[in-house]
Amino acid sequence: MPRAAALVAWLLLASACRSVVPAAPLPPDDPRPDAFLARWADLAEQRRALRGIARVAVDADAVQFRGKQVLVVERPARLRVEILGFLGQTLAVLVTDGDRFELFRAGDGGFESGAVHPGLLWEVAHLALTPEQAVDLLLGVPMPGAALRVIGAERAAGGGIRIDLADAGGAVRRRVVFDAEARLRDVEAREADGREIWRARFDDYELVGGAPFAHKISIDVRAGNTRAEISFRDVEINPELPDGVFVLRQPGPG
Repeated sequence: MPRAAALVAWLLLASACRSVVPAAPLPPDDPRPDAFLARWADLAEQRRALRGIARVAVDADAVQFRGKQVLVVERPARLRVEILGFLGQTLAVLVTDGDRFELFRAGDGGFESGAVHPGLLWEVAHLALTPEQAVDLLLGVPMPGAALRVIGAERAAGGGIRIDLADAGGAVRRRVVFDAEARLRDVEAREADGREIWRARFDDYELVGGAPFAHKISIDVRAGNTRAEISFRDVEINPELPDGVFVLRQPGPG
């Protein structure tokens, strides 16, 4: 093998070896799992609402969407999505208060309203999540699940840790990865039989309101074979939201 090719091969091998972290359980007295989970729960409890602008890319079975949106969300399931056109004009607006939704399409002036149902976001945005799941993920700190317990913790790449959280029957329902700075990097939600429901990756952390916020969120959803990438800018955490932000048309008298 020529000397240059051998050098390249050695460098690639060395790089690969450095990047692989063997899976190894953490010792029982390692304080990080409890500390990281407590920090996650506290941050999720504090982060109740968000307003911002996002670039959204969705790829699903035979469907692709690219666009800019104004997003306003509030726990547990309040959501306002304004889909913007190339020149910033509003193309559509979807709002839900968790129980009912309203949808306006500017192209034909169409208006729909009704009870929230599990397929609502799939029909509007080709994202197979409920409004509550979408709000949870868009806030960057999905609720960890109070009834889940730690059944395992291992080392992860870059000095982070991976934690498995199980239900009362012992089935792993959440698999989470934190980096060395205790920031949430990866969350996987599972059915009781082990099938993945969705998986989210959180990147591009910057401080917003004094707390780290992931400005890039990637979501893979098994239902619909969907992948969404959301890139935020101009984010406000826990803003004061005006009355009626989650309503398009006020109900008439009676």
